[in-house]
Amino acid sequence: MNPMRRVTALARNAALWSVMLAAVLFVLLGALGFLVAGYYIWMSNLTSAAAAAAITGGTLLVLAIAIGAIGGAILSRMRARQPTFVGSLGGTLGLAARLVAMAVRSDPRKAIILSIVAGALAEYMTSERKK
Repeated sequence: MNPMRRVTALARNAALWSVMLAAVLFVLLGALGFLVAGYYIWMSNLTSAAAAAAITGGTLLVLAIAIGAIGGAILSRMRARQPTFVGSLGGTLGLAARLVAMAVRSDPRKAIILSIVAGALAEYMTSERKK
């Protein structure tokens, strides 16, 4: 496929996705509007119109604050520093050193045998093989 056709197909696909997303957003906003209106009508049947408006506004305010707090927490976690390769490697090497020290303290003979086996495996893996 030639590059111009790919660019055209990609642009067409992006345009279709954006139009579909806008349509879904408008329908969701309309549905949310009807839900708020229904909530207001339900509250106005139970209380006066002014109290129903205040309760509806307060409910929407609490909902907006909750969404903002949750969104802020998610964004702060996304911006948190990720561990670097060197830091992870240092932690892994530290853990390995502690495990080796623990093995040597518990039984030095097993540690010597393990080091001989590990050295033989390292030599086998790094040596050039003759054809």
